[in-house]
Amino acid sequence: MVSAVLLTATLGLVVGLPFGYALQRGRFCMNSAFRDLLLTRDVTIFRAYVLALLVQMVGLQLLRELGLVDVGGAPFWWGAAIIGGLVFGWGMALAGG
Repeated sequence: MVSAVLLTATLGLVVGLPFGYALQRGRFCMNSAFRDLLLTRDVTIFRAYVLALLVQMVGLQLLRELGLVDVGGAPFWWGAAIIGGLVFGWGMALAGG
């Protein structure tokens, strides 16, 4: 049987890579949202960011109330945080952010 960690990592890559590619190609990131809002007064990406945040907040609570997800606290893993931060920073550098 496949371990939970391997399954989580595989599903994360299968969903995360295409999703990240779509966001990068669409210039959808917090940096762009706030930069455009402050420098050019363009609120388009900022509105999309706020809408995505609101949908996530309401959606997670709805899924929790329906009993479909458990939002209990997870242990903090220093190694995962460091590696995740490095991968995120590398991706930001590659994206020109």
